[in-house]
Formats: sequence, structure tokens, C-alpha cells
Amino acid sequence: MNKLGDIYIAELTDNKIDKASLRWMLLNQKNIPISSALFSPNPSTFPFDVFLMDEIDLLKKFSTLRRYDKESESDDLQDIASNLKLEYFGKGKPYFTDININFSISHTSYREDINLKTDINMSKKTVWGCAFSDCEIGLDLQFVRQVKYGEIAEKYFSELENEFIRKYGINGFFQVWTRREAIGKAVAEGFFINDSDLKGSVGENFELLQEIEYQGKNLELFTHKFAENLWCSCCIVKIG
Repeated sequence: MNKLGDIYIAELTDNKIDKASLRWMLLNQKNIPISSALFSPNPSTFPFDVFLMDEIDLLKKFSTLRRYDKESESDDLQDIASNLKLEYFGKGKPYFTDININFSISHTSYREDINLKTDINMSKKTVWGCAFSDCEIGLDLQFVRQVKYGEIAEKYFSELENEFIRKYGINGFFQVWTRREAIGKAVAEGFFINDSDLKGSVGENFELLQEIEYQGKNLELFTHKFAENLWCSCCIVKIG
């Protein structure tokens, strides 16, 4: 399967990257500071390259960027904060009116110490991610954490999704949750998508469906476990 996009992930002491910094990333993807680590999911089940951004170099870059913006009134490309042009359509899907790049952002926090299989120390911090693609895309990241997942699932998820969660427990819940979020972001409907048009993301044999249809749109949906307690789902709207 051909690669469908790139995902950049950073561990942040703050819970987000501001609009000006996001715009810089979109315009300067080749210059995004990357750590030595790189997730390498199976491309047949998760066809995205996943990069870990170097937090220290990233914050230095953004600090310099903000200082430059305050000191300069230039129309230079790097003076990005003066020309944000960030708009929203649907139920809050962001886009830049002058940049023809599809992107989706997500962040998630965890407040307890956990042991990860990666070299990222995520304890009491936020993980932020941004996905780029030629297609409309939705990204969602979620730490596994204690929530009343049975009640939430009964209220919002399909019967097959509930069966999947009863079988796989809290990890099953966060797989379905990230998939629902990713779908909603990709189609600009938000989490509360119309279930009369979406029958769910789980098949009759309790498999996670890769291809689904929503309101005449053909979607592809991919889910991957990045770390012991961190799930990610990406949804793209197929072209043609």
C-alpha cells in the first residue's frame, strides 16, 4: 500500500502548538526538527510515516519565530503570524485559506507515571500530533485512562462497537473512540456524527473495518498503538 501521509508527534510541556507555529510547520515540513526516533508501523495496516519531533529544537524554533514576528513588520514568508488566514468549516475543521495542504491535529494528556516501549517520557505531559496528507484527513490520539467507558459506549457507539468493547475492554474502547474522532475530523462533522449514515467502524466478526462509507464518501480508517497506553487513528477521505 502506498503511503498516505506523514504524522509528526511531539511531547510538550504546554498542551498545544499555536496557530503561527502550526503554519510554519505546514510551510516548512522538510525543516521540522526530528529526533533520532521514528515509529515504523506496518505499512499495510498503517500507511503513514510517523516522526518524533525534537521538542527542544522545536521550541527554540518557535521562540525565534515569535521574537522575529514581534520585531519585524516584513512581509517575508517567515513572518507568518501576520498572515495567518486560519478558517474553519463544518463543525470546527481548521484550514489555512492560502495553503493547499490537508492537515489534522490532536493532543492528549496523561497524569500518572506509565512505562512506555518508546523513548518518549510522557509522564504528566501532553503529546501533540499533526497529520499531513494529499487527502482530507482526520487524526486522533488518546492515552488509555480511567473513564466510564461502558456508559459512554452505550450512549454514543453502535451495537457492534459495544460488542467489540465488551470483548476487549478499555483498550477496545479507546480504539473505537479514536476511530470515531478521526472520522468526525476527516468529514468535518466532529465526534457526534450521524449514526443513521454511519453504521460504525467495527465489522460483524468484531474486526476493525478499514473501509467504510459515510454520506456518499468513501473513507479509509487506520488504527495503531504507538506506545503501551497511547492509541492513534487516522481517517482519510478517498479521492475519486
